[in-house]
Amino acid sequence: MKLTSVAPLLTTATIAAAAPFIDPVILPMLPINVFNVTDFYAGSIPHSVWSTTKFSISVTTIQPPTLCTAETQSYQHVGDFTQTNCTEPTVSFTLTRTGQTDQGAELDIFWALGDKGLMKGTYLIPSSQFVASGLGTSVHEDYTGPRDFSVQNVTLVKSIWGN
Repeated sequence: MKLTSVAPLLTTATIAAAAPFIDPVILPMLPINVFNVTDFYAGSIPHSVWSTTKFSISVTTIQPPTLCTAETQSYQHVGDFTQTNCTEPTVSFTLTRTGQTDQGAELDIFWALGDKGLMKGTYLIPSSQFVASGLGTSVHEDYTGPRDFSVQNVTLVKSIWGN
């Protein structure tokens, strides 16, 4: 008898639906790679004190992508974006600059599973993908990395089981 892994057959939707019936020790260990980001943009607006980000996230294969947009105050560079809900209210994100002088960023995506828990995925953006251009007050910074990417290693960070 040949045994094969069922992990490739599991989608986030089936896992979320089955969450009440899955052992709480097993659920955090399931290999879930569900956050697919498309059309990612982040940049500061020249001649202003604002930066903006906009992208879409697919958290399951059965739901359409949800749009995420935000603005924050920051002069001439992409700033930090506090936790912001996307158009699908169960999905939210933060974008936080990292490092003191060589600033990359960390994009955290959260998906609330109703009263079942909270999934989190993190995507690290290297500082080389933020490029400044312009002169004087027109200096601005833009994200220049891939517009589409997958957020790996999504984990259950909070559950009704207390782990």
